Amino acid sequence: MEVSFGIWQILILIIIAVLAIAPVVAIIDITKGRFKGANDRLIWILVVLFLNPLGTLLYFLMGKD
Repeated sequence: MEVSFGIWQILILIIIAVLAIAPVVAIIDITKGRFKGANDRLIWILVVLFLNPLGTLLYFLMGKD
C-alpha cells in the first residue's frame, strides 16, 4: 500500500498549517506587545479568535506598530 500525495494535497496541507499557526503567533505577539489603551490587548485577542483568519490578517496589517 503506497501513500502518495499530489502537489495540490501538499499545498492544501501547507495552507491549513499556516491557518492553524498564524493565530497562535498573533496571540503570543499580542500578549507580549505594548498597546496604548487598556482594552486594546483584549480587543485584539477577541478579534483574532472570533474572526479567524480575517482577524489574524487584520492584526498583522493594522494592529502591529
